[in-house]
Amino acid sequence: DGRHAGTTSPELPHTNTLKPAAMLPMLPLIAAFNGPAAAFFPATQSVQMARRISLLPRMAEEPTIKYDANSGWKPNAKSDAHGGSAYEATDTPDFFDDEGYGSDISYTDGMMGSTGLDKLKQMQYASRSNDPGVAGALDINPDVYEVEKEELSAAKRGITFELKPSGQIDLEVDFSFDSLEGGSTTLDVRPVCMTFEEFYCGFTSDTPACFSVSPSEGYMERRNGPPTTVTVSCNPNGRAGTYVGYLCFILPEEKAFSTYYKITATAR
Repeated sequence: DGRHAGTTSPELPHTNTLKPAAMLPMLPLIAAFNGPAAAFFPATQSVQMARRISLLPRMAEEPTIKYDANSGWKPNAKSDAHGGSAYEATDTPDFFDDEGYGSDISYTDGMMGSTGLDKLKQMQYASRSNDPGVAGALDINPDVYEVEKEELSAAKRGITFELKPSGQIDLEVDFSFDSLEGGSTTLDVRPVCMTFEEFYCGFTSDTPACFSVSPSEGYMERRNGPPTTVTVSCNPNGRAGTYVGYLCFILPEEKAFSTYYKITATAR
């Protein structure tokens, strides 16, 4: 095969590269990557490949790698590795004052802002008083206004004491007493509303006049608070017998929670 006969390779410029002679041990490997023909004629083909590879730039200097560069470092003999009084940190930043850091900072610094206006305000108001008017406030006699107590009146509220149309009774109470002395009993009405509700307590119009109740108006506690206790009395003035009355405990703002009681009093 005369493909390479009389063929000379062009002169390559001089560079700091590997010389062709240094590539001779690699010729079989290079030939393997150039096909069967290159393996059969390895000499010229491999030399040309070696020259091409030799044109690749090489690193000017080998990198310097150091291991255990700080292996010789030892802590200060006076330092306490466990953080005692002699401990000295090796990573303390250099923007802190080594001595007296923070001694020139007052707790009032920055209260009026951090834009520099605090100094300007201090100069502007240096001759003025910083008293907002609290001093001496208790030395004067202000006018005191008392809120008038709200008057609770069933008549003014237009409340009538009558049973539900269904006639339903929530609780029946019986008690007996001496007809000459009269008698009484108590009822505890538990609060069921979330606010202090006003209440009015009274008997229906068909109840005997010997019955009375106290208190007849007031405010209930809120839910889970103590119950409202009312006292029911009966005084028939010496007339023996059984007396039946109907007591209404009305919540005008929460009528659905009003309660009704049947009172049976036996005078002996």
